[in-house]
Amino acid sequence: MIIRKSFIAVFAAALLQSGHALAESSPWVETPGGKVRLLLDVPQEPMTVLRGAIQIDLKDGWKTYWQEPGDAGVPPQLDLSASSNIAGSEIAFPAPYRFHDGETQWAGYKRSVVLPVTFRLQEAQAPTRLKGHVFLGICETICIPVQAEFDLPVKPGSPDALAHTLVSTAFDRLPRPATPEFGIREAIRRDGKAVFDVRLPVNGKPAQLFLSGDAMTFSTPKIEGPEEDGIRFSSTILSGADKTPDVIDYTLVQGEQAVSGTVDLP
Repeated sequence: MIIRKSFIAVFAAALLQSGHALAESSPWVETPGGKVRLLLDVPQEPMTVLRGAIQIDLKDGWKTYWQEPGDAGVPPQLDLSASSNIAGSEIAFPAPYRFHDGETQWAGYKRSVVLPVTFRLQEAQAPTRLKGHVFLGICETICIPVQAEFDLPVKPGSPDALAHTLVSTAFDRLPRPATPEFGIREAIRRDGKAVFDVRLPVNGKPAQLFLSGDAMTFSTPKIEGPEEDGIRFSSTILSGADKTPDVIDYTLVQGEQAVSGTVDLP
């Protein structure tokens, strides 16, 4: 059994590293800091929602951005304008890591990462093609913009086991939905800042808050003080302070646990 498991692991790794693209993936696009491609979990029958993922393989010492990259970053983006039968898409993000580069702080990933993507189709039975590109930044001491082209016809049938596993695992590793016991309870504005009343599963244990607004940008959230059953974060509103209200996407991390949600900032 051990030998069989080892063989499967080695075989899967060889497939990932080989130059042969799987039926449900675009070719790797190589960059000095790694490589990027789009995966697609082809359904067994026509559906109006498809699942895929952006696979980013980083070399040691290189990193890439979360959905809120800061002033000079490049967040992962999908251009699907050349596709057919696609109504829209949404990229989801695992819990990020906080980088401290001198006076600059930003959120991203310092290891290879797979970003789940949900594609919404206009019609389940219509011919469908995913054609376009992924655009993102990969950084070491400088950041390199990367554009990975893809052109994948969607033909329901027998899914590729490896692509299915990679996509499913990416979705499984996303932060859980926030709850009243673990998440932001309330957000208010005060003196040019956004203040967040946060509930945590374990009081007294360090936590980090990551923010991404539709119309606003924020400084790195800092802890203002403890609450009776949680903690209070505040963040300076760097731009878009005249926008009201705004919906804030957030990820809250404590230890190995992470949740994501949205909160209105009046």
